[in-house]
Amino acid sequence: MTTKYARTIALIGGTGMAQGLFDVLEDFRNYEHVPVEFGGEKGEVLFYTEGFYEDTRVIVIPRHGPTLELPDRSPAVLVNEKGYEAHIWLLHTLGVDAVYAFNAVGSLDLNVPLASELTFLVPNDYGRGLGATTHSFGKLAKVIHPSMIEPFSPMLRQHAIEAIEAVGAKAMGEGLYIYSGPDQFETNAEIRATRHLYAEEKNRVVGMTAGAELVLCKQMAIPYVVICSNSNYAQGLVSKSVEHELVLDVMKVAAPTLTEIARQIVKTANTKINA
Repeated sequence: MTTKYARTIALIGGTGMAQGLFDVLEDFRNYEHVPVEFGGEKGEVLFYTEGFYEDTRVIVIPRHGPTLELPDRSPAVLVNEKGYEAHIWLLHTLGVDAVYAFNAVGSLDLNVPLASELTFLVPNDYGRGLGATTHSFGKLAKVIHPSMIEPFSPMLRQHAIEAIEAVGAKAMGEGLYIYSGPDQFETNAEIRATRHLYAEEKNRVVGMTAGAELVLCKQMAIPYVVICSNSNYAQGLVSKSVEHELVLDVMKVAAPTLTEIARQIVKTANTKINA
């Protein structure tokens, strides 16, 4: 069994991501219902996988839980049950050196292709939207008020872009991730307001999850990057109503490529992450 490793990376994403890595990882092991305590607070990690690729330990967390059909914990439930805090505190205790997140998002700009066209956005900037929730480790944080001049790690962003391109997909390396908060799609009015608020920014996308992870990772000094899959255009930009089924249809097409991107990240982490 692998016992020595030079670095630990984590992948946070969809429920099936770990399954796509099983033939890459060695000595993989699944953990279920892991209690996590941080200060006087408690949370739970429903499920995660640990495995090894050469001298890299890999932790894979399905953000919404292990059930394939429906999320065990929606974004709102993750907030209420301190699931985000449990995930990131676990990664902190495991000594994770880098976090790669995979997220479905909605675009506020029609020039951002859908993920079904095998184009993925690796944003360089971050903004809070109308429904953003608050997350903090308080006094436990390594960095109480982290700088956000570079929200996403430049090193990890470059690694993610190279991994996307290596599997034959297209990467967009500039954009704004707006944390819109759970647990519903935005209204026409909210999208109009958000587009106005961030009118000068390029390649704007809204999402329900990465903002919480980013801030908590920044507090614990863990480099973080997000690979965004544009699953829909935001409400009001096109005639279609934004619904969960629309997102699923696009993500089904993109899923095999996202798995290949994750595999590429794992295989090349030993040359991209400082040991």
